[in-house]
Amino acid sequence: MSDRKSAGSRPNGESTHLLRLLLARLAKHRKAIAIGLLALIGVDGLQLIVPKIIERIVDDLARGTATAEKLWILAGGVVAVYVGMGLFRFGWRYFIIGSSHRIARDLRQELYDHLQSLSPQYYDRTKVGDIMAHATNDVRAVQMATGMATLASFDSLLLMAASISIMISMNLKLTLLSLIPLPILSFAMLWFGKMVHRRFTRVQEAFSHLSEKTQESLSGVRVIKAYGDEDSEIDLFSEKARDCADQNIDLAKVWGLFMPIIHGLAFASLAILLGAGGRMVIRGTVSLGQFVAFSNYLMMLIWPMMAVGWVVNMLQRGTASMKRLQKILRTPPDVESGDTEQVPDTSIRVDGLSFTYPGTDTVVLEDVSFSLPSGGSLGIVGRTGAGKTTLVEVMMRMYDPPPGTVFLGGEDVTRMDLEALRGVFGYVPQETFLFAMSVADNIRFGNENLPPERVEELARTVDIHEEVIKFPDGYDTLVGERGVSLSGGQKQRVAIARALGVGPEILVLDDALSNVDTETEAAILERLGEKLADRTNVIIAHRISTVKGCDLILVLDGGRLVESGTHEELMALDGFYADLYRMQQLEEEAMDESEEGEEP
Repeated sequence: MSDRKSAGSRPNGESTHLLRLLLARLAKHRKAIAIGLLALIGVDGLQLIVPKIIERIVDDLARGTATAEKLWILAGGVVAVYVGMGLFRFGWRYFIIGSSHRIARDLRQELYDHLQSLSPQYYDRTKVGDIMAHATNDVRAVQMATGMATLASFDSLLLMAASISIMISMNLKLTLLSLIPLPILSFAMLWFGKMVHRRFTRVQEAFSHLSEKTQESLSGVRVIKAYGDEDSEIDLFSEKARDCADQNIDLAKVWGLFMPIIHGLAFASLAILLGAGGRMVIRGTVSLGQFVAFSNYLMMLIWPMMAVGWVVNMLQRGTASMKRLQKILRTPPDVESGDTEQVPDTSIRVDGLSFTYPGTDTVVLEDVSFSLPSGGSLGIVGRTGAGKTTLVEVMMRMYDPPPGTVFLGGEDVTRMDLEALRGVFGYVPQETFLFAMSVADNIRFGNENLPPERVEELARTVDIHEEVIKFPDGYDTLVGERGVSLSGGQKQRVAIARALGVGPEILVLDDALSNVDTETEAAILERLGEKLADRTNVIIAHRISTVKGCDLILVLDGGRLVESGTHEELMALDGFYADLYRMQQLEEEAMDESEEGEEP
């Protein structure tokens, strides 16, 4: 019931539009495809000659007029035809199949480029596994639709038209009798095609869910093992895998029923030929050679009849996948780039900023205002969830602030070119991410031209050089996926070195020294202060010691700016900041006493 209902509700215009999108992809490679189709015409043309040669041989043998010399000539002709077919077949495979691979390459690149343009909030609501399924299975289905489906549809139409024309010229009555099953075949194509489309869509969705679960489990494998929750995760994965298998089996049932029907109708034509054509040979109205040739042409029609079903299947899969890909490609970026490409200076001004994450009702920032001159240092402190990271992210337009609330160099950031704006910042996020490459390459990320001596200088600045040179391969040591072979503090310091490597005008450290001890932190901040004295610095931290030297310190609580000023001014207020500072001092003293008590 649901299948029929969805079939009736599916607009024909959508299918036509999706098919046009596939054809538009083909049009970009029309020269190569045209050459491939010409080669295909060559294959089919030569293939149509073979039955005529066989007809001549059989008739000569039946009449007793065959000679060894004539047979050798005709046999040589067959060999020559098949050699020519082989050369032409290589041509269409190279140009048509090659074009389908290039279409898949272009589509993947287009998809990747568009994904890069989307803001973080798109990834907040979309799972990585689902995106991976689009980039693999869906692109593969489009590739098949624009490659093999194009080939099979053109080949089947050409071969069918040519074969039927030759058969009619040989014997009209026998042709009409043999082609009786064709109308039944056409109706079968339409009916099965709709079922294949619906079920393949379900297959792709099930595969997406399986990919999502796989990616999530592998990313969180350490947490799973730490909690001993392997059995539960295996059960969840098995459920997704079973659903994926069930949907594929449902599709296979349709396809499994489809192909026997196609074969049955095709061989029904052959059965009609054997009955009607055999009587004509007995009566002498058709020669034995003509009967054999006619049989060959009819057998050639079996491939087009089968290909129609295959083409329908691939086109239905291709359009279903194209629809899913278009849903991503048509998703507009949540943050639009502006026209202003120049950043006059790195002064920061925030004026009455209130911000709520899209799709939620919770106010994250409320009426925040402050200003920082170019070259100044800004510290941001507050409880977890106070809005510290969000404040920095709206400055960089990772999320769009309301117009007229955030200014950089006196320019409204919402009017600025995204590449120019973000090129000003060097950002070390709270959740450190390293790529699965060497330590040196991670530091070079964003500036691949850094010479080895500069990489080493940056490593010394963040106090990690001495540790790196003790690694098995030094700076060439691979850090593993997400930097798994490094400690939390080491990952943070490599990430800071990476941010320094791009020469940022504004350096943003989002709790980037939380995994480093206070002595190392103090040494790193001192070096950074010397090297970035003329740059604007923004430091988010939980420890007061990290920000106490900043020119301006913001204290956030519940998304509101409750206090601001220098360390001395805030201590004089004896409010939230002062209480937090005294509490942290007591914690450090208690920790020092505990460590002294443990010494022998």
